[in-house]
Amino acid sequence: MKEDPSEMKKSSYLLGIASGVVVTAYWRTILKEGVKGGVRVGRVVKRVSAQAMEEIEDANAEALSELEQQDLKAAK
Repeated sequence: MKEDPSEMKKSSYLLGIASGVVVTAYWRTILKEGVKGGVRVGRVVKRVSAQAMEEIEDANAEALSELEQQDLKAAK
């Protein structure tokens, strides 16, 4: 049994309207959840980047210390 193409278009149209009604009814909740998700991701990125910066600063301090020691040995 083949479905009539006009019936398929009609059912697709009705499905689109129904999903639009659902989204309209819950748009504030959907938007709020999206914002909360973005804030969570931002917090994680901020924490990870702070840890990375700390490690970079530590590596920089170690490298400068090693260079200073090498320069003192070379000056002797």
